[in-house]
Amino acid sequence: MQHEVRRVILLIAGIAILTSAALHGVVNVPHLHEDLMEFGVRPTLLGAVMLVLYFSVVAMFAFGGMVVGSAMGVFRDDRSGQAALWIIAVGYAVFGFAGFMLVSGTPHMLGYAAMGFLVAIGAALSRSRTEADRRNVT
Repeated sequence: MQHEVRRVILLIAGIAILTSAALHGVVNVPHLHEDLMEFGVRPTLLGAVMLVLYFSVVAMFAFGGMVVGSAMGVFRDDRSGQAALWIIAVGYAVFGFAGFMLVSGTPHMLGYAAMGFLVAIGAALSRSRTEADRRNVT
């Protein structure tokens, strides 16, 4: 049962991360590109900013793929990605809260924190199962 719960939580988190990556790449980045062009930003600076923004989209897709991959590995009892899950969880949670507190008080930023917390829950469920397995073996 815990396997199923963990898998569902990680799938929801991974799909949320992938969806936000797609929206960021299709909506936010082109909108920012238009705004920067309207402001008359130098072409070299515009190119550099766009490169970084699109890299963030690629990174978000990679993070989402890693979370979905971990969800798929649950039934194979594959825990090899645990450290990566915790890094993704902390990164998203800190980014979301910092963005909310320091930059913009909009709930949008809390969505990133929520994704991080979902990944953390999925990672924690695996850890608790590992500890339970060790107690049963000894």
